[in-house]
Amino acid sequence: MWNLGSLEAEVMDRIWSSDEPVTVRDVAEEINSARAQPLAYTTVMTTMYKLFRKGWLDRSKSGKQYVYAPVEARDACVARLMTQVLGKSADPEVALLHFIEGLGSEGSTALRSALLHHLPAADDSDT
Repeated sequence: MWNLGSLEAEVMDRIWSSDEPVTVRDVAEEINSARAQPLAYTTVMTTMYKLFRKGWLDRSKSGKQYVYAPVEARDACVARLMTQVLGKSADPEVALLHFIEGLGSEGSTALRSALLHHLPAADDSDT
């Protein structure tokens, strides 16, 4: 993800996959279950604190520990990042054309469906 290190991205993936707020221990255990070399609890704690400070996570106190939740859903984050990247283009139309060319058939179908369902019809004018 944009502006995230590999561990930060891995932590965000784990948190986005959860249906409820998580503790540092929850995330550390899940990450370490798939690693040959486990991460220290403090490494995960520092990473989650940094994500909180960067605005990626919300946190609240639950007893003696913090619980963390994403500030926005994964899909909303991806859409925000795509909008930011597109905004950096000197020619957004050309950038979009290149993007569409790289989508493939499944992505093109999803884009077509999204446009059909979320854009007003051409004859829906307010005149």
